[in-house]
Parts: sequence; C-alpha cells; structure tokens
Amino acid sequence: MWAIIVGSMMGSFMLCVLYAEDTLLRRSQCDHCGKFLTWHELIPVVSFILQKGKCRSCGQPIPGNHIITELLFALLFLLFTVHIDDMTGNRILLICFLVPLAIYDTHHFRIPNHMTVLFFLLLLIFNFDQLFNFSHLLYSSVLILLLHLFYFLTKGIGYGDIKLLAVMSLFLPWQYFILIFMLSYIIGGIAAIIFLFYKNQLKKIPLVPFITTSTIIVLIYYDELHSIYFGGFIN
Repeated sequence: MWAIIVGSMMGSFMLCVLYAEDTLLRRSQCDHCGKFLTWHELIPVVSFILQKGKCRSCGQPIPGNHIITELLFALLFLLFTVHIDDMTGNRILLICFLVPLAIYDTHHFRIPNHMTVLFFLLLLIFNFDQLFNFSHLLYSSVLILLLHLFYFLTKGIGYGDIKLLAVMSLFLPWQYFILIFMLSYIIGGIAAIIFLFYKNQLKKIPLVPFITTSTIIVLIYYDELHSIYFGGFIN
C-alpha cells in the first residue's frame, strides 16, 4: 500500500516540477480561474475523484494528465516494489523524470530544458563517484558522440531527445543503455507502422514515451533481455 501512496504523491509532485518553469515554490492553483488550491484539493487521485474531475471554484475540468500521471506513478512504484529487489536512487529518478516527460512530449513534442538539467544534477549527486571512473566516462563519451552523429546525419530524432539520452548514458551501465536505445526504436517503429496504418500519414512521433517504456521493460527484465541480445558473451 505504501508504494501506491508514495507513488501517487511523487507523481503529483513531479507534475508540478514539470510545469513550474518559473519557480518551484509557488502554490498550486487552478489552470482556469487561478484560485489557489487548499491541501484537501491536492490529495493525489482522491481529490480528483471527490471533485469529479472539476475545480470546486469554477467547475472547469481538471486536466487529465494529472490523474494519469498520479495513477501511472502509483502503478509503477507498486510494480517495481514487486519485481525489483534493489530499487536504487538511479532507478527511482529515472521513473520520476521519464514518466512525466513522456506525457509532456506526447502533447507538446518537446522536452523542457529545466527538467533535463535537474535530472542531470540529481543523478550527479547520486553518482558523484562516476566522475572518477575513467572507463565509465570513456564509454559515455563515445555514446554521446555517436548520439550526436546520429542526430546530425539523420535528423531523425529531436535534439531534446539527444540531451535526455546523453544524460542517461552518463549514469547507466552501457549494457542497460544499449538495450533501452534499441528497444525504444523497435517499439517506436511498431507504433509508427500502426499509426500509419490507421492515419495514412505521419508528420512526427514523440520518442520519450518509447524511451520510458523501454526503460521500464529493461529495469524489470534486464537479465532475460541481456541473454537474448548479448547471448551471455558480454557481462
């Protein structure tokens, strides 16, 4: 139960961080009428249900991304508690940032710079020792160089995605990163084909939802995926 409660609270908080580019300390308020919300209007999931998805002051609907994010966080925290024994700070940070970014990228087709910077700084705090790991820095540098070459040669990916993947490559073991990168394009390719089949045209597709989905899959099923892709030849 604690995983569901903590997860939904974290989802609500991260959504505030995502949209509060001007200041992280401002009070929450209605997007329509500007009324400042009281504490009992800010209880994750519960307040949305009790208020029937509407602001108590103006009656306008509360954006659906609020309840979606809170429920996703609750579900993922529960899922990770069941399937992952070693829930490290890195893994928590990955989920806390990738899930709201996936929702944002789906709606706006971009990644807020302040989220990428904050993601980097927090990962740096949790992994300060990595700054002195030469082999890790070497492979991260190679991956970041390859990501930029891929961007400049193909233009098949947004630069916001490049920056996000670069940050992830700095703090993830290279085997994890390669698996996440490959799965992102496999899942994204399948989704693009399905979208084309029903819509007949495709202008652009957000990548972060597929990066997020792939990260979740790799975190839970790393051993199985490692065996499939690397065949036990690489540890």
